[in-house]
Amino acid sequence: MKAVHLGIGALSKKAGLSIHAIRYYEKEGLLAKPSRSEGGFRRYGPDTAERLRFIQKAKEFGLTLGEIKRITHCGDKGLGPCCDMTVKLFTKKERELGEKIQDLHRTKRKVRGLLSGWAGKKKRRKK
Repeated sequence: MKAVHLGIGALSKKAGLSIHAIRYYEKEGLLAKPSRSEGGFRRYGPDTAERLRFIQKAKEFGLTLGEIKRITHCGDKGLGPCCDMTVKLFTKKERELGEKIQDLHRTKRKVRGLLSGWAGKKKRRKK
């Protein structure tokens, strides 16, 4: 059975991404260079939509495109080396998220202090 190849418009609809995003990911090396039709149009393989969905999901987890590229290139070589690298990457990401959460809590306390100061002044002015 012959594999179905998609044009960039069909791939865009299937993956839920813009044509510009697909071209950008291709340019950045997150997608393999597609084959071309006789007319020069991009023809993407059937697994490309799944890779694009993976990229979007990884971005939702806070990974950068560089980190995603490392995971996908490693995964292309096989599961073994990819697992260790991915565990290290997500361990680092979890630590970074913890630090951001602590920073946000500190900022929240500062804002509360600022608000309580303003609220106190407002009450004193009404008297």
